[in-house]
Amino acid sequence: MGDPGGRLTFRRALRAPEFWLLVTASLAATGGVQAWVAVPLTLAGLSITSLPKYAALWPRARRAGAERAWLIIVSLSMFNNLATACAAFLLGTAIRWFSG
Repeated sequence: MGDPGGRLTFRRALRAPEFWLLVTASLAATGGVQAWVAVPLTLAGLSITSLPKYAALWPRARRAGAERAWLIIVSLSMFNNLATACAAFLLGTAIRWFSG
């Protein structure tokens, strides 16, 4: 059914909501939407899409006594989401700047 290696393919990326959130953030920046609007909305969307994955891991982490490690992983994921949202916005800003 899926790719046995777990690799990200273009077809799989097109089905991922994260891909479309980042494309939308770049297009919004290209259209002139301010960063204080686009980046938090993109961050919220990315966080919502990754939330089910981490919520499913919580009971296993609790049984293993790894609550702190789980919290660190979720925090790093949030930082990654923030960095990705900013990068998508900056890409859109660069496209707007270069296209004049």
